[in-house]
Amino acid sequence: MKKRIIICCNAYPPNFIGGAEIIAHEHAKIFKRLGHEIVVFAGDVHIGGERYSIYRDVYEGINVYRVSLTHQDYNPEFVNFANRDIEDKFIRILDEFLPDVAHFHNLFGLPLTFIQIAKSRGIKTILTVHDYWVFCLKGTTLNRVDEVCDDWTQCSGCMPFIKDDYCRVFPLKMRRDFFDLQFHEVDAFISPSKYLADACIRAGMPKEKFNVISNGIDIKRFSNISKKPMEDRVRFTFIGYFGKHKGIQTLIKAVSLLENKDKICINLVGSGELLNISTQQVSDMRLNGSIKFWGRIPNIEDAYRETDVFVLPSIWPENQPVTIMEAMASRTPVIASDIGGSRELVDDGKTGYLFQAGDPVDLADKMNRFINNPLNIHKFGENGYNKIKDDTLDASVDKILRIYDRNAPGGESSPQGEFLIACIGDRIDPECLLAMAVSSISKGFCQPRSLFVKSNWLQEDQFDLVKLIWIVDKEAKQNDDLAVFKDDIPLLVPEANEGLKRLCIDGKHGLYYKNATEADACIQFFKSRLADVYQGT
Repeated sequence: MKKRIIICCNAYPPNFIGGAEIIAHEHAKIFKRLGHEIVVFAGDVHIGGERYSIYRDVYEGINVYRVSLTHQDYNPEFVNFANRDIEDKFIRILDEFLPDVAHFHNLFGLPLTFIQIAKSRGIKTILTVHDYWVFCLKGTTLNRVDEVCDDWTQCSGCMPFIKDDYCRVFPLKMRRDFFDLQFHEVDAFISPSKYLADACIRAGMPKEKFNVISNGIDIKRFSNISKKPMEDRVRFTFIGYFGKHKGIQTLIKAVSLLENKDKICINLVGSGELLNISTQQVSDMRLNGSIKFWGRIPNIEDAYRETDVFVLPSIWPENQPVTIMEAMASRTPVIASDIGGSRELVDDGKTGYLFQAGDPVDLADKMNRFINNPLNIHKFGENGYNKIKDDTLDASVDKILRIYDRNAPGGESSPQGEFLIACIGDRIDPECLLAMAVSSISKGFCQPRSLFVKSNWLQEDQFDLVKLIWIVDKEAKQNDDLAVFKDDIPLLVPEANEGLKRLCIDGKHGLYYKNATEADACIQFFKSRLADVYQGT
């Protein structure tokens, strides 16, 4: 049965090309070829115009709605996951297109509420996870000292607060709680690697909803590449974004350690924030004769034609790098960091080599193995091709279509183990911040987990899930913010706000608090009442 599918991602070719964006577009083209109706909704910082304005174009036969964003919208320090202006535009497109499926990729910079908006209309909701953005504000799991973090309860160590456009600050926990709430509305998650799926599950995402499906690759496109011979040198190539997490500095340092520099050629393809630093580093180390900067190129095949060995020296745990798959499809052996999903692709000593992430000495050793034994270049390249030759884009899309058919809307939107607290106020008083931190600590097996979410981040029908309304700002007024809630939802208000306090006393609508200790005690009281209901007491 043919479907109407809307694909959503925070960027889309040709204005931005990364692994997630490439895969979203390649899958969209196959869906259309198979007879399904496709539209794309994407963010874009290149189209100009008024912020959050919509521009419609057609890219390689796919109808794309592009919303104009700024770099601030992609900044993790800001509340970039709830935005009424963008939500309204998304709703109009949904109402016009009437999709059967909403398939989300990276939504970083777009409202996460897209998921709930689609689900409330009976649309199947699918989310492909491409990195760690779903639980890590950086998306890389790298902490402040660029070490891989595996304790996702300590996110405030990297950044304790986020802020909105008016520089009002909110605790990072609110981001995590809001994300958890939205993910209840996802019918199925797709992860291209087992490593990423396992990480998401360890971070608390629902195991029963995860499906590991490879992104796939255009095998024919890359297997038809004819290499340009270079008899006297081994050509090592990096392709990707010039960011710290990609380990460019590790590769450059490794090159400086190689003794036979006259036997190598290093191609660095791409651009990014570290490009100028990298070119200066190469110049300072007098490696200009060995390292060539290509910049961004229109046809990636041109780089693989001049590549003997592909190198991906990332210091973060990649998901399923598109570049590694491209290299393997073009019969190119790979050297990659021994971390993340790369380990699932590279068979050490068979299709390439793995080295310790961030270690230029180990990387130089692996490079030397190809320099000293160039016959392995062809052998390992063939092994890599044979491993990946059946991992096609069409095979991936076929599996995704089965997920569309298998997962129907419905089920619990809010598990009984969670206690949703809607927080009202332009600012959050210090005692409320302290109470949130204390209340987040488990108070016993039977106590539901507290979720603290700003009320204006919620969709109207999500108010039905709210168990407590907390006025977190002493200066808050008794205004229309409270009118959207039902009378049976209790209030928690600051004692210093006489009007709200009187509302609780006279109307018997809730409790009031004087300080953080009292606020936490009130929250625990309301949670215990809910726990009693769940236990039938």
